[in-house]
Amino acid sequence: MPLPIMSLTDAAAERIREIMRESDRPVVGVRVGVRNAGCAGMSYTMDYVEAPIPGDDHVTDKGLEVYIEPKATLFLLGTVMDYEE
Repeated sequence: MPLPIMSLTDAAAERIREIMRESDRPVVGVRVGVRNAGCAGMSYTMDYVEAPIPGDDHVTDKGLEVYIEPKATLFLLGTVMDYEE
C-alpha cells in the first residue's frame, strides 16, 4: 500500500474539526494548496471544501477528508500536518 501524500497529527485533526464547525455553510473537508510567497518560496493555503473538486488528490486521515490541489502534491509528499498555538 503506498504512503499517503500527507497525514495529520491529532492536534491538526482537532483544529480542522474546529475550523469546519465554524463554517457558515456545510463542508465535506478542507483543501490544501500552495501559492507563491515572494523570495521565501511557497506558502500553504487551506480552504473549505463543499464538494470534491475533480482532479484534486484526496487523503482521509483521522476521519477527515483532506483534498490537495494538484500543484501542491509534490510539495506535500510525505509531510505531516501539525497544529500548535
